[in-house]
Amino acid sequence: MGVVWRLGQFLGGVAGAAACSLGVAYGEIPPALNHGAAWEVYKTSWDREDEAGYAAFVARIGKSDCTSLAACLKSEANPYRSSADPTLHGDCADMAYVLRAYYAWKNGLPFSYQNAMRTADGAREDLRYSSGGNVVAGRRQIINSVSDAPAFLRRIGGEVSTAMFRTHPETGGGRRHDDFYPVEISREAVRPGVIAYDIYGHVGIVYDVLDDGRILVVASHPDNTVTRSAYGANFMRAKPALGAGLKAWRPIHVEDAETSADGSLHGGRLRAVPNEDIEHFSLEQFVGNIPHPSGEWHYGEFRFQDRTLKYYDYVRRKLAAPGFAYDPVAELRFGLETICGAIKARKVAVDHAVSAKVHLKPHPGRLPPNIYGTYGEWEEYSTPSRDARLKVSFIELRRDMQSLVEGQAAGDTGIAYDGADLAHDLLTAFDEEKAACTITYRRSDETRMRLNLAHVMERLFALSFDPYHCPERRWGARGAELETCTDGAVKEQWYNAQRFLRYQAERTYDVRMDFTLSELKPPMIAPPEEGGLGVDAPADADVRAYLTSLQPAVMARSEGDGELVAEEEFVPVGFQAAAQTPVFFPAWHARLAKQR
Repeated sequence: MGVVWRLGQFLGGVAGAAACSLGVAYGEIPPALNHGAAWEVYKTSWDREDEAGYAAFVARIGKSDCTSLAACLKSEANPYRSSADPTLHGDCADMAYVLRAYYAWKNGLPFSYQNAMRTADGAREDLRYSSGGNVVAGRRQIINSVSDAPAFLRRIGGEVSTAMFRTHPETGGGRRHDDFYPVEISREAVRPGVIAYDIYGHVGIVYDVLDDGRILVVASHPDNTVTRSAYGANFMRAKPALGAGLKAWRPIHVEDAETSADGSLHGGRLRAVPNEDIEHFSLEQFVGNIPHPSGEWHYGEFRFQDRTLKYYDYVRRKLAAPGFAYDPVAELRFGLETICGAIKARKVAVDHAVSAKVHLKPHPGRLPPNIYGTYGEWEEYSTPSRDARLKVSFIELRRDMQSLVEGQAAGDTGIAYDGADLAHDLLTAFDEEKAACTITYRRSDETRMRLNLAHVMERLFALSFDPYHCPERRWGARGAELETCTDGAVKEQWYNAQRFLRYQAERTYDVRMDFTLSELKPPMIAPPEEGGLGVDAPADADVRAYLTSLQPAVMARSEGDGELVAEEEFVPVGFQAAAQTPVFFPAWHARLAKQR
């Protein structure tokens, strides 16, 4: 006979509103029960202390300065670290599963994961980007013991991918249950350890929720680097069948097991808790908190205090501390600091490709079947998805600034600005953040070129995502800066032909892209199936131009955002081992670390 579970029963009191406030711990990380290679299971389920401890464990990893999954598990942020632990590498999906499994191992907890998937409609598609979503086809589990936990953990990385997260939110319990369930948008449900899934092949792990409602996310990448960002439009909403958004680990329970003299479990079977028995299960992210009578998911409304909001604005308002109001200047600074972290993380990825000398290889005769989701050298060294998220960040910040400025002028009580000249303060904040955010990249002749945030913004749609291009083109160089590029005529033609793909901020995984150079065409003259890839023109991402337009008297200041600086003295900037990779974090990440 089944037991009705409520997530609140073993999270009760731990995940209250204060727990999501800035600087408040999420729980105590318990001492390890398993110290060697063996994984003995001592508990039939994860109780409230285990879940709170896992939240604290993830929060510590996220708030640390580790820059790879291996470095995170070997850093001081991990109280369970041991010389006997395996060295684990992995991308975003691997990190999500490995952190959960690692914690379960150390704490003698049961663990189960879906290791095989199939498309929900039987279509023969790349499971990571299936148009109808996926269903679980196989599982692995530990309900008693395993003698070699490190080997089990290493196996996870070879079996999971973002396909595991692409499941319908109403998938419940049962033999082949979904590992996750969608959570309601509340401070009790959205907590460290919750998964943020982007249907375009990316997974993040929530590690903090701030008083202003921002959800901070840590994620690994195919090049094994770990970065921090904030949840927003970079995690795109989509139809329910694709399972986008915020989801928590489904509670599991070992039934009918016997307990040995040393407390370990023997026998029994695994049971997953169905959606209807989980307190914080909700379809709110998909259908809104005011579903449409027609049942159409995308017509649902997100209402907050008698106002209809966009989804991401609704999420922040729901998670913000009581009485919170947006400060336009603070919003601009946070947005720019987050973008700066993304720019510096991109530099590490480009350096990785340059260090591997991919740019010196001949360009392949065709693009991959899809530039955003593929395998091999292109996936490891290209940056189309990373670049698309960077574009979206600039575009959304530009839109958000206009919304906040107009709202403040209209007397919106949800916006708080106590200065005397908003236009001046915004432009000043931009210039200060611009000056604080610089990178230096190595050109083909090993001279170095310094760029600031505004330079990157100005050349945003010229940044090449193609790893076979010279570093100058990877950073959108033109004029004298480009003269050192070693690309020949063919690579230059590839760069020009990819122009309209660079204009595109939305990632499209259902479009065929394996065209030759001669087959690529502008989208104005040919449909995608005939090689007309990308979009006609880029969206407005020029944050500074908008801010400048608010104060015409300072138009002269927009004539230049600083000269590009070529550094004569070359200092090698090559990509190093993951544990030694330079640490690049948004400024807000450093401030949070100090406050803790």
